[in-house]
Amino acid sequence: MIFKFEIKALPLLALLHRLNSRRHDFSFDLKSELLYLHLFLLLLLLPLPVMAGEISGYAEAKGFAYAERWPGRDNRGLGWGTLFTKWEEMLGETQFTASLRGEGITSGEQQGVLDFDPADRRLRRSPVSVRDLWLRIPLNSTHDLQLGRFQLGWGKTDGYSPADAFLPRDLTDPFADEKLPLWALRLNGYNGALRYEVVASPVTTPWRLPPLGSRNAPIHAGSFPSGTVFNEVASSPPDIGFAAVRLQSAFGDWEVGGWGRAGVRPAPLLEFRIDQAISTTTGFSIPVERRYAREEAVGIELSRIIGSWIVRGEGAALFSRDCDLGNALIGSLSAERGFGDGTFLITLAGNAISPPVDASQLFDRAILPAVIAAWNRTEEWGEWKLVWSAGLKHGDGMLKGEAGYNISDIWKLTLGGELPYGSEEGVYGALNTARRVHVALRRSW
Repeated sequence: MIFKFEIKALPLLALLHRLNSRRHDFSFDLKSELLYLHLFLLLLLLPLPVMAGEISGYAEAKGFAYAERWPGRDNRGLGWGTLFTKWEEMLGETQFTASLRGEGITSGEQQGVLDFDPADRRLRRSPVSVRDLWLRIPLNSTHDLQLGRFQLGWGKTDGYSPADAFLPRDLTDPFADEKLPLWALRLNGYNGALRYEVVASPVTTPWRLPPLGSRNAPIHAGSFPSGTVFNEVASSPPDIGFAAVRLQSAFGDWEVGGWGRAGVRPAPLLEFRIDQAISTTTGFSIPVERRYAREEAVGIELSRIIGSWIVRGEGAALFSRDCDLGNALIGSLSAERGFGDGTFLITLAGNAISPPVDASQLFDRAILPAVIAAWNRTEEWGEWKLVWSAGLKHGDGMLKGEAGYNISDIWKLTLGGELPYGSEEGVYGALNTARRVHVALRRSW
């Protein structure tokens, strides 16, 4: 899932010259950040112990080469180092899982080196983050209680799901579609054919966005005057999160489910404070604040095997009294088929209600309507995947490909690239300057 930021000019700015969004003026020093990448390359070469299968993880060094350089801010090259470790243990009948991730990125997408944000509630990505920290406690033979920090996934239709779309995401890399874990409590179980799941997340985990004005979050041309920069104001997301319930059962050949949720929507609404704009020698500096709306939603899901295909469908009605968010009626339909050691999947998704603001400002609805096709396969030497995503409103899209080669049981080499194309009015086409290729070397244990 990728997103474009498009903000309509207000009357005050209508008096000013219009903007070519690729002329933002930023300063950036790459050399001091390269220390991160060097350290992670060294970690790849260190022998690491394996403790009876209870500890696993990997160290990875990844490099990106971009087709264009965003003037003044983003270089053609980017380095990204990751160290991830996971500990799983059985404490009697209780399962305990904890994982930690350390990262270094040679750009401005991270907080300071010593910043630690275990709740993932700050503007920028933390160099050290807790990915898992949870207990699963069996209450009896049919009911479990899970509490702590974990990922939630309810979607039936892969590629785009209205049941999953609202969940918090980290868009530091807009092509990665990385879900953020939640601090939550989950109760699940079954009674005969009926399965249920209840989730309560007491604290909001907000979406993390790329720096505004960078190539990963471009402002649409003509929206702001030349030389405008954005001062992203640190905000405190609401403490209260959301609650949700889900029921599923089988009826003959059909798998049927329904869900409902209520609480704070973690995707922010951006407010560009034109009234507080400050004139500088290079242009205007505009504060940008984030606002979080409440939203209620109900949804249904269906799936069935038809011949050699698995067909899935979802529908959701979303309600909000916020004038910028409004209501939505979202549906998605997907079909999946296996081909040997691979699968082919195609998904169609859309929103039947036009949003009150440009859809690109609503993040989880930004790509709608869209069609997504994905083909992946496992080979003797590794695996590969191809993805084509197309926005049906503006005729833009993205081609994405990746191949991983297993050098040995613990070493893996990955090559890939992303090619956005089409009109910059669409969320994919707006990322034309983010076209890139990448290479990654990973050591697992």
